[in-house]
Amino acid sequence: MASEMSSVEPVVRFTITRESGRVVDICTTSPVVDHFLDLVRMSRAYNTWVNYAYDLKTFFWVIPKPPEAITRADCVVFMKQQHQNGCSDATINRRLAAVSSLFSELLILDPTRFRQNPVRPLQHQRGQYPRSQTLYRKQAQHIPDVLSDHDLRTFSSVLPTWRDRTIVLLMWISCLRISEVVAIRFQDIECSRRSIRISTAKGNSARVVFMNSFTLTTLNRYLDKERKDLFPDVDHIFVAFKGKACGNPLSVNAVQKMIKYYAEKCHLPHLHAHLFRHTGITQLVQGGMPEPAIRDLVGHRSPNSLTPYLHLCNEFVEAEFEQAQAALDLAACSEPLFSGGGES
Repeated sequence: MASEMSSVEPVVRFTITRESGRVVDICTTSPVVDHFLDLVRMSRAYNTWVNYAYDLKTFFWVIPKPPEAITRADCVVFMKQQHQNGCSDATINRRLAAVSSLFSELLILDPTRFRQNPVRPLQHQRGQYPRSQTLYRKQAQHIPDVLSDHDLRTFSSVLPTWRDRTIVLLMWISCLRISEVVAIRFQDIECSRRSIRISTAKGNSARVVFMNSFTLTTLNRYLDKERKDLFPDVDHIFVAFKGKACGNPLSVNAVQKMIKYYAEKCHLPHLHAHLFRHTGITQLVQGGMPEPAIRDLVGHRSPNSLTPYLHLCNEFVEAEFEQAQAALDLAACSEPLFSGGGES
């Protein structure tokens, strides 16, 4: 049975304020945690700020101590509790990364009170973090799944609105994250170029993405037939039309629930939102689009970020191999062998 969270009242308590489904303020009972979250809010993307807050809230709920009292042993206790609760290695590592980032900042802010990062102890001789001393759980390299053409057609056929179809196309064809889709505003779109400015990108790095003509047509149908002149004071493109959130911008959670509902309806339980982006990126790689252009489009910084997508399809690798071999002239090498003139 999964263990329960600590029954002791947390020392660091979080107050997270939302307006219209969006987090607008986060404060805690710890000045140093507040300092860290304020820094993240000013220097990182919105989603990073919110995710760090929730991950740190989880940590300090399990470990009811002030930051200056946190030890490496406490982090191990946290890992054990998260594992018992069924959290994946990726989730545990993400939450440890939030804790590590907090203490990396506190080491700079007040080195007399905070002398070591309990997640990633510093190797003073080289100024590096030795892998063997970090607490992160080892993960196998993740190879993203992709959706088949059949699954894409099946899922698309059950979507009842132009709004939902547009959202899926933007995640698939334009390779957007959910958070990027729901943040799109009218002023971000330039129809003449079929382009969208993504100002809330991961890593706080704005970029421009593009729609194909089919996606733009679907978007226009949504705006003409469903959005029309409703909610003129709402800048966001995608809004809720029902329930308590009616008239408010769609949230990430609302899109995830929509996709889950229709995936179950068409018997595709494995389908989830990020698969559309994975599929779109894979298709760009397999279509021969230059890797620097793909990284710029999808918001990847690392030159190695596309490596997993190159191993998704054996048929693609086989076709590329055959094409490369076709360019080789092996006649001169094979002639002695087939003529019987080779050495015995």
